[in-house]
Amino acid sequence: DGSSGLSRRSVMKAAGAAGMASLVPVASAGTAAATDTSVVDDAFDLSGGLQEALVVFDSAENAERLDTLSLAKGYRVFDHLAIAWTFLDPDQVKTVADWGSVRRVKRSEELEWYNDETSRTSMAVDDVRNGEELGYVGEDAHVVVIDSGIDASHPGLEGRVEANYRFVDEGVGSRDPLWVDAAPGDTDQLGHGTHCAGIVGGDGSGSVEGEYSGMAPAVTLTGYSTTRSVYLPYVVAAWNHMLGRAKADPDFSPDVVSNSYGVARDMPYNPNDPVNVASWRAFEEGILPVFAMGNDGSGTGTSSRFAKAPHVLGAAAAEKSINPRENTENRPIAGFSSRGRELPRDAPEYNRETTLENLRKFWAIQNGTTYAIPANDPRRTGTFGPGVNSSPGIGAIDEEAGAAYEILQTNGNADVVSLTLSITPDGQWVRTTVYDESGKRVAMMGEEPPHQHRTLTFDVDGGEKYYVELEPELSASGEYTITWEQEAKPEGDLASVEPVTLFRPSLSTHGTAVMSTIDKYDALGPLGPAYGGSGTEPFSNHPEGDSPDPADVIRVMESTARDFNPNYNAYNTGAGFVDAEAAVNSAEELAAGETTVADLQTGQDALVDPAEETTITALSASGSRSDDGSVFTAGQTDQVTLTVSDLSHDATEVWGVVPSAWDVRTEYGDVGRVEETDGAKRVYFGSVTAAEVEDGDTTFEYFAEAPSGTENTGTYTFGPAHARTDAGVDKPVDEFAGIDTNYVVGEDTNV
Repeated sequence: DGSSGLSRRSVMKAAGAAGMASLVPVASAGTAAATDTSVVDDAFDLSGGLQEALVVFDSAENAERLDTLSLAKGYRVFDHLAIAWTFLDPDQVKTVADWGSVRRVKRSEELEWYNDETSRTSMAVDDVRNGEELGYVGEDAHVVVIDSGIDASHPGLEGRVEANYRFVDEGVGSRDPLWVDAAPGDTDQLGHGTHCAGIVGGDGSGSVEGEYSGMAPAVTLTGYSTTRSVYLPYVVAAWNHMLGRAKADPDFSPDVVSNSYGVARDMPYNPNDPVNVASWRAFEEGILPVFAMGNDGSGTGTSSRFAKAPHVLGAAAAEKSINPRENTENRPIAGFSSRGRELPRDAPEYNRETTLENLRKFWAIQNGTTYAIPANDPRRTGTFGPGVNSSPGIGAIDEEAGAAYEILQTNGNADVVSLTLSITPDGQWVRTTVYDESGKRVAMMGEEPPHQHRTLTFDVDGGEKYYVELEPELSASGEYTITWEQEAKPEGDLASVEPVTLFRPSLSTHGTAVMSTIDKYDALGPLGPAYGGSGTEPFSNHPEGDSPDPADVIRVMESTARDFNPNYNAYNTGAGFVDAEAAVNSAEELAAGETTVADLQTGQDALVDPAEETTITALSASGSRSDDGSVFTAGQTDQVTLTVSDLSHDATEVWGVVPSAWDVRTEYGDVGRVEETDGAKRVYFGSVTAAEVEDGDTTFEYFAEAPSGTENTGTYTFGPAHARTDAGVDKPVDEFAGIDTNYVVGEDTNV
């Protein structure tokens, strides 16, 4: 790929943030490369009774064939997805599956909620917001959250939930409406959706302890409440409604659709499963689908089936810890985070470019259309007009004064090229002509002023060069941008297109210790911080402007992900840990034309390169000491505070050193015990972990009373403080905070 023409609105289009036997072919785990094209879901009981189903057709019109069956409860068509929701008995399942227009018969099921969101600091989100040259807060972004609903009256979200839809009908019959907008009310009986929405876009208002703001605190949100359960038909209905509204309402243009649910199963991705159909349609409409990989643990092959699609951004969950001295503790993948399959690094199932092109080919074969293929340097810029000295480069084409020329090298399998021209300033008349290498004109646009600036589509011979001539009107001059795309006619059948499954995450984000909006009266509210601080929703701010292609957004995110931990690999973290600041910087460089998509690390190159393991053989601690002063009279009390600001390892105990003549008041402060040794007193405190210190300084206090009597007048030295670890390092104790000298006047002045 070359440049994509990304504008400044180019980093994320998201949020916060996370089983099937029949007589017809069914899916098989088989080899990693196998493409699942089974028609009947093996979850159907073909000896049972009436069962709820979603039937995926090749077109919405063909769903009307269901009228030929004696359906017990009727059916409803999701027209933007060509999916029908109905109830079928076993004979009807088999009948429908035999129809040539049916691609998949899926049994309805309840999916699982995932806790999915991200943390601002570790992912450099604060730098994106507050940096001198960045400062993005998501004010131009629009995110759809399909979840349990949103409390649009929550102070952290109030005024930015433009629509808050609630599912109101069983839907199989013809009753309407299926969705009702309850904004600015509360559609969330569970709390999960509000929690996830807050991770995406909470602004911190209403926080009880600290300011728990989300990734993009100025983002516009749209919510779809599937009620307390995440039932497959409700989810599909939400996608259908979103797509229908996006087509009909020019003011509704979502960038990202966030999905915090799924089902773990070590099976290949089936493009014709209902949610996969929906996410593909959204992808085609320029909306980026984001899915959590899941919460099904550290075993391989546990990822959500929806996150395996090569056109979605699938997020794994990582811990918050960072330790530059021992990098095995840097953002380790959470134990609950679902994994992909363990395959050789060069496996095509790890290559998004390969699997995405195969998926485009799959849909083209199935739909009888062409599919997009990468173009070499697909964005060209330049100038035209008097003084422009450009040449077509071959004698077969006559050079025109003031004209500009571009050469398009087509791929060997290319059949069609689409070329779009934009000109600055507006109002210039430029004739665009395309020639082949013999000088024969193959396409033209702009013969008349009303027909300028259109997209020109023409047939090509793959592997040949084509020459684009931009000829201005006599006095016209300006700048042009050409974007061109190639398409190919697919060869083979669906069974030959493999792999289409991406057996790895896109990247990892924080999935633990992340706070978000939640109402204590919601069903999940009593879980408190343990619930409110978990998840994997990868949403970062993006600059404003035209929305980029979702595939390019994923490429930017993966290319800029960080290789924090030597235990990272392709199946547990994909490209690495998300870096929002680096992603924004990369997007701005693309928008400015300083780089192209071809400069990004894509395909196998995007995979994480684990860092070399680094360890230290000694405990390292740092911190400070503060007290009430430097001169004391007999009997005066000094309040001393020890601050631990950095630790390389967890400390099992911390102690301060006090002159033996001073009396430590053990009834006050944080004193655990006091011991005398080597002419001084050690004041012991509790333990502290490196993670606690990373979150913020840890302090310990004690009170010491100055000695009395003139014989005790003099100078006394406090410190240094010490920390001890049981981590098994060569040097388990380290000093910190230095020493402090206090002077005592032994005369008692307390009366």
